[in-house]
Amino acid sequence: MADPFIKRHEVKFIAVCMGLFAMAAGWFLSTRPGHRIEGDFLEREQAAQVDEWLVAQLQNTIAEQRARACLAIGRIGGSDAVGRLAPLVADHAPSVRATVAFALGIVEDQALRGGREPDPEAAKALLSLLDDDERRVVMNAVDSLGRMAWSDAAPSIIETPAPLPVTLAALVRMDDRTQVPWMIDQLRSPDQDARWAAAMALGALAFEPDAETVPLLTNLQRDRNNFVRAAAAHALRYAKPTDLTLGALESFASDLDPKIQFEAFESLVHLGIGGADEALLELTGHADSLPPRNPGPSGPVPDFEPVLAPDELQVVARTVGRHLRLETTSGAFDIELDYEHAPLTSERFYRLATDRGFDGASFGRVRPNGYAQARAKAAGAFRSELNPQPFLRGSLGLVSAEANLDAPEFFIALTPLPLADGRYTNFGRLLSGDELLDKITPSTRILSIKTAID
Repeated sequence: MADPFIKRHEVKFIAVCMGLFAMAAGWFLSTRPGHRIEGDFLEREQAAQVDEWLVAQLQNTIAEQRARACLAIGRIGGSDAVGRLAPLVADHAPSVRATVAFALGIVEDQALRGGREPDPEAAKALLSLLDDDERRVVMNAVDSLGRMAWSDAAPSIIETPAPLPVTLAALVRMDDRTQVPWMIDQLRSPDQDARWAAAMALGALAFEPDAETVPLLTNLQRDRNNFVRAAAAHALRYAKPTDLTLGALESFASDLDPKIQFEAFESLVHLGIGGADEALLELTGHADSLPPRNPGPSGPVPDFEPVLAPDELQVVARTVGRHLRLETTSGAFDIELDYEHAPLTSERFYRLATDRGFDGASFGRVRPNGYAQARAKAAGAFRSELNPQPFLRGSLGLVSAEANLDAPEFFIALTPLPLADGRYTNFGRLLSGDELLDKITPSTRILSIKTAID
């Protein structure tokens, strides 16, 4: 029989070894290179898999890792997503709170949740962030409340320091008309962004301008900002066709900016003014009806694209960015892919584009003051990588096919698209060629997309 003294020391020895092993494992994880950890997140996002490792990252001592885990869980979704994310609205790190706010918006987005009712727990968590000290946190909370269409929050969000374009876009997504008087008041703002966002919101809500609002919109024909003038021309389509309204639209139609002309002629068509439809089709180059207001698949969406191997994901994780040269019959554009916010999409687009997947494709869907969209010749769908990057003029996005899935079609934003923010994968931007954007027509063809030579 073994000596009890030896047995006790064997147990102690084993316990010490296990403790040292645990410490070594913790040290390994804490010192694992950043790109290796990012590769681990990408592997789980690509597989749409929430496992023990990913859940454990929500308690990581490094704030950036907690935030990254929140984003991954938001993108993957699932019935447990809100329960896992909501407690982190109390995290001490602003970056974590901001990411939680955005991730809850992905999970509970009205356009993505498949008809189910929004989760009150998510709304409660987001409402608690409206008084946060960090503006970025508040902005993401307002945006997410809008995307989940939580209209009870409307009176609260207009009192926050969130940027007015974000707040107004949220009210549109809520389809909230109780705040229309407040929107109208923003048309008087000295801030051009506020005037633009207010006119855009009134147009998106199809609000019929009253006797007070029509003069405010018609006065914007003299605004120095062309995006403001375009938004005002769009909002006037819902006004009564009085001499004041029609006179303003005729003035807008003679503007030198093609997107303002487009909105004016489309408004005149909406009001039933004869001859406007021929002028509109001549301006846009479309032989038939105009494309939808929002980008959408132009045909059947192929099966899902083959996944990237773990070693490939590690390479993607340490890729800083790539520049491409987009040659078209309307001119050349330089592109920067956003590997920071949409690494998988950037890599797949890079491979598809440099493999001549878009060569010869036309921008079959072009909506002035909207977007220009092109479809790959043959490719599978991409898994969405929704991120907080805003769609500005020149931003690149993938066309959303369904929840968590993007079609193999990309679009270039020809104007800021606040209602696309957080609902389409934003994966890059133009570095040059802004002056050529308005020259893109449905007949514009892509000649090639190649790696840029710096």
